[in-house]
Parts: sequence; structure tokens; C-alpha cells
Amino acid sequence: MKFRDRTALVTGAASGIGRALALRLGREGARVGLIDRDESGLEKLRAELKDLGGRSASAVADVRGREAVHAAVAVVAGQLGPVELLFPCAGVCGFEVVDDLNVPQVERIMQVNFLGVVYTVEAVLPAMLERRAGQIVAMASMTAVRAIPFEAAYGASKAALVGYLESLRPALRKRGVLVTLAYPGFVQTPLLDGLVRAGMSRPPGIIDADTTAQKILGAARRGYRTVSFPPGLTALVSLGRLLPGFLYDRIMTRMASQVKLPY
Repeated sequence: MKFRDRTALVTGAASGIGRALALRLGREGARVGLIDRDESGLEKLRAELKDLGGRSASAVADVRGREAVHAAVAVVAGQLGPVELLFPCAGVCGFEVVDDLNVPQVERIMQVNFLGVVYTVEAVLPAMLERRAGQIVAMASMTAVRAIPFEAAYGASKAALVGYLESLRPALRKRGVLVTLAYPGFVQTPLLDGLVRAGMSRPPGIIDADTTAQKILGAARRGYRTVSFPPGLTALVSLGRLLPGFLYDRIMTRMASQVKLPY
């Protein structure tokens, strides 16, 4: 699959993986739609895409709002044409502990990471189904495969996303729409920086956002169902999936006891 002269939509485009994807798509000649709540970040990104000779359109929206998402998609599609490739990258994360479940934070994470994707898919899907062509490339997480301590809401949001899109995948494929799920490891983004500032130890094996975007686009180009990287972390998570529950709990309990959080 080639990206040149195709309309791609990226949410969470102003930073992190979304920004890296948008720039790579622009370099490859795609028409790039950009959605984010950060207006100044979108303006800077559009200027960079223009310098690359790319065509783009942007709309400011918080993906937690269903009507706002639909309106933003309509603005972008009105300028660039119907969305053919969707990259829903808007995401947030945070810590929860048993002494403070922080339910408002849980609600926000689920709204952004799960419902935000649902709303965006809802907005672009009718045009894809009408043309019997399209692709949804969503950001899953290895925490969706096996949960880790202190990231209950984040892991739950990604597990919900995986379950939702895997359920839709067979019917979508029959209608010409592909679904690719990306399972990146730790990526150097503002999201990771925020977790480190909140007290998480800096994890090993961090990869940069541009490398992440390159791997995701490579998988999308080939129509892969999933892509997971880096290999070492992928192997560890796969092993964790095979471990008996009691043994996995014991390992996670030990890991949790070594993490110092600021509350």
C-alpha cells in the first residue's frame, strides 16, 4: 500500500507518535489531516509539513467530545477529501494506587484512549464503507496483553480498544477496510516524560517517536494485523502471557514493591 495522494487523518497529531506519523506521511506524499486540542502545536506541525511540500488541514478538538470529533473530521475531509487512512493517536496516561483510585482520572483516560478512538472511527467509517476501502491503524499497548501495576486505567483503556477493534475486524475486512493494531514498547514522548515526572523510574529500551512511526507505517503499508516492538520487550510480554496467574502476580507484586511513587 502506498500513501502518496491518499488522505490520512491523525489524531493527537501535535506531539509524540502522532506528530512523527504525520511528518512521515507528509514526506511520503499523503494529504495529512491533523486533529489535536493543542492549536499552537498544530500550527507548528502544519508549517513543517508545508516546508516538506506536503498538503495538510487541521482542526482543533478534544477527542472526548463525540460531536467535536465529528465536526473536526468534517472540516478535514472537506479540505482534503474523504479519509482513507486513520491513525488515532490521541492518548493520556496516569498512575492509580489502591489508596487513591483517582476515578476522575480513570474516566478521562477511558474517554480519550478508548471512546476517543470509537468516536473517530464512527466519523470516518461511513465513507470507507461506501468506497469499500480504507485502513484503521490504532495504537494499542503491551499493557493490553498483560496488566502491570499502577497503570490500571491505561491498561484497561488499551485492552478495551483492542477488544473493540478485533471484534470489528472480520466484518470490516469483508467490506474492504483493514485494521492494524500497533503494540509499541516505551516511546520517548511527552506522555512518557509525564510519567517519569510523576515518579516512574525511567524504563530501559526506550525508542524514539520517529523510529516508532517508521515501524508502524511499515506494518500499515503491508496490511499487517498487528505490529509489536522492540523484540526484547515483545518476547518478555509474550512470556508473561504464558505464565500461570499466580506466578505472574508474584512477579508483579515484587516489581510493584520496588516502585516509589510520590503518594
